[in-house]
Amino acid sequence: MPTKDKMGKVLIVAGSAESLMHYQAQLTQYRTETALTAETAMDSIDDFEPDVLVIDEKLPSISGVELAQWIRSDQAAPHYYGILIVASSRSKNLAELVQQSGADTACSAESLKTDLAARVALLIKYKFLSDKANSLLNKLNQSKETIRELEDQDSITRLYNLPYMNARLEKEFRHAERFATPLTLMIMAIDNFKEVSHIKGPTFCIKMIQQLGNDLIHLTRADDVVGRSWGGEFMLILPETKDEGAQNLKSRISHYVSEHLYGLEHDRIAVELSFGTSTYQSEEGKLQTIQEMLLSAEDDLTRQLQSKSERTSKKAVNA
Repeated sequence: MPTKDKMGKVLIVAGSAESLMHYQAQLTQYRTETALTAETAMDSIDDFEPDVLVIDEKLPSISGVELAQWIRSDQAAPHYYGILIVASSRSKNLAELVQQSGADTACSAESLKTDLAARVALLIKYKFLSDKANSLLNKLNQSKETIRELEDQDSITRLYNLPYMNARLEKEFRHAERFATPLTLMIMAIDNFKEVSHIKGPTFCIKMIQQLGNDLIHLTRADDVVGRSWGGEFMLILPETKDEGAQNLKSRISHYVSEHLYGLEHDRIAVELSFGTSTYQSEEGKLQTIQEMLLSAEDDLTRQLQSKSERTSKKAVNA
C-alpha cells in the first residue's frame, strides 16, 4: 500500500528487535516508526506525531509505564490520544496497569499475536471521535462566549448596555474602596436628542449614536469602560481617575465632537454634548455608595442641561 494511502501513524516502542518486527508485520496498513527505548521514542514523537503508540511495559532504562505517564502529562502533546500498553508476562492486572500508566487500554503480549491491528483501529477511531468531540466543544464554548458578549452589548452601538454598566460600576467601586483608588463616573448626553429624533427620524439618530460611540472608544483609555444607557445618553466608568482627569477627558471629547458632523452620508449635523460627573475618593469621605455616585452624576448632568436651557431662553427673549 502506498504511504500516502495508509490509514494512520503508529509509533511502536518495544525492548527487542524481534517484538518490533512482530508488531510491524501486523500493522502494514499503517505508517509505522519504531523505537527500542523510551528515550528514542520521546525524540520521535514530536517529529512523527503518531495517532497511536504501542508501548511494551518492559523497556530498558525508563519503563513503558513511565513513558506513557510522561506522554499523558505533557501539555504540549494533548493530541496523542491512543496509547496501548503491552503487559509483560509478570503483569496480572491489566486494569491496574492502565490506571498506573495513563494508557487508554492494555493487553498481554499473547493476545497481540492475532488482534493488534484491530486494537489499533479502535484506538484510531477513538482518537478521531475524540478530536471531533473536542472541536465541537470548542465551537460550543465559542458560541456561549459570543452569546454572553451579545447579552452585555447595546444592540445599536455594540457598546456595553446599561445592565452591564451597572454591574461593572459596582465591581469597580468595590475595587476603588479596597485599594483606596479614585473612580469617576461620567454620564454624557446629546443635547436636544428628542427634538433631533422627531425631526430627522430613527435611522438618522441610530447612525449618529453609532458614530459617537465609535468616537468614545477611540478617545478613552483601554481601561475605561464605555456604554450606552438609553436614547442619546452614554455612560463612562473611569477607573483610577480623579475629577481633574475626568474634566480633561470631557474637554477632549467636547473639542473632538465640535470639529465633526454626525448623521447620514448626505445629511450631517453638528452635535453638542452635556456631561455629568461624580468622583469617588476614599480620603475625601464623600460618595460612599454606588447610588450616591449615580445620583451625583445625574444631578450634575441635570444642572448642565438646565443651565443651557436657561441661556437659550434668555437669548430668545433678547432677540
